[in-house]
Amino acid sequence: MPSESIGLVCGRYDPASYTTSLRYRPDRQLPFDPAAAPALPLLLDTTVYLHRGAGKLPNVIRALIGSRQHFVYHCGVVCAELAISIGLLDPADRRTPPTIAAIRAHLDRMDADRTVAPSGAAWTEASVLAGILARTQGLSRPKKALTPEQACCQEGRRRELLLDALLYATALEQDMLLVSGNIRHLDLLLQLRPSPNVLLYRPAETRA
Repeated sequence: MPSESIGLVCGRYDPASYTTSLRYRPDRQLPFDPAAAPALPLLLDTTVYLHRGAGKLPNVIRALIGSRQHFVYHCGVVCAELAISIGLLDPADRRTPPTIAAIRAHLDRMDADRTVAPSGAAWTEASVLAGILARTQGLSRPKKALTPEQACCQEGRRRELLLDALLYATALEQDMLLVSGNIRHLDLLLQLRPSPNVLLYRPAETRA
């Protein structure tokens, strides 16, 4: 898709139009039906890798990915979300080596030729979207009104919003179908910028 100017991206949104909290919608109003999803290349959210590794990826999503295996793409945002744990996890914890091995296995399967990165315009749009949501959803309280723990939590949740908005903006920019189990954040983002380029799913229950 042709890239947009930064100014045009910023001008797409009027923050003053969003003054109240957005409500989460019922499943029937969200894009859960693979049959109704557009026939676009797939861009996988971090949830797909994690749920697949845990045996929680629904069969219908597995089937969709299998049917479009030559049109499956990865995103640098997801690579970063996965890779940070390699350096973050405690090396002395016995659970760390197998976890890192699983993460590296995911990363090893990500072909560089099928990995896309957000442009400056996508970063800008994602930042505007995340800023609006942080304000409307109660994540913009001044630090002086928060305890250190509350301030840290708020910053973390705002960072999560930004990364999810960045992945969403990248999917739109690349005209790909974002497959995600992150229902709450994608619901909010779709309310700000509606698009057919999203397919949501709920993780399957694992067998005992």
